[in-house]
Amino acid sequence: MQAMSRLCELPPGTEHMTFENFVRRPGTEEAYDAAQDVAGGEPHLVPDWLTLLGDANRGKTHLLVATCREWLSRGIPARYSYVPLLLDELRQGFDVSGPLSYQSRFDFLLNVPLLALDDLGTERKTDWVREKLDTIIDYRLMHGLALVVNCNVPLEDLNFRIRSRLERGGRIVFIKALEYIADEKKS
Repeated sequence: MQAMSRLCELPPGTEHMTFENFVRRPGTEEAYDAAQDVAGGEPHLVPDWLTLLGDANRGKTHLLVATCREWLSRGIPARYSYVPLLLDELRQGFDVSGPLSYQSRFDFLLNVPLLALDDLGTERKTDWVREKLDTIIDYRLMHGLALVVNCNVPLEDLNFRIRSRLERGGRIVFIKALEYIADEKKS
């Protein structure tokens, strides 16, 4: 379990991000239920895809991390990635061999049973970035592998190929809740 948790790379300080600790507020119900559906899904049976849209501080990352935690608790590998850092990790692998090499990292992202992409759309838009993200998302769709994504940019601002795969691959939920303020986090 520890090895899987290390490979998942959940951010430090997110231990509280579980389904049990999620504050269900008006406007988060559909997102919470959809994330729980993916969290309880069986890998390789039906592609479990969920895209959460909404402004910052609405609970999207919390639900992404909670979904990863649930898969890990069932002994199923998952990988959390903040998209801009994920692309940096891939670039750093060009000059390395072994498990940290570009190819090893890329293959892992393609094939891990659950991939959670946090803040898709915030990355710098280059041809290389579009190609890598499109390849990862398309591969996962074609191979029936689970994907959970969150964005705080409108869906139409994403690259057309990526947007079309997200729309084709599963459920898209817009969180209409008010901003999650500090006082609510303490309760």
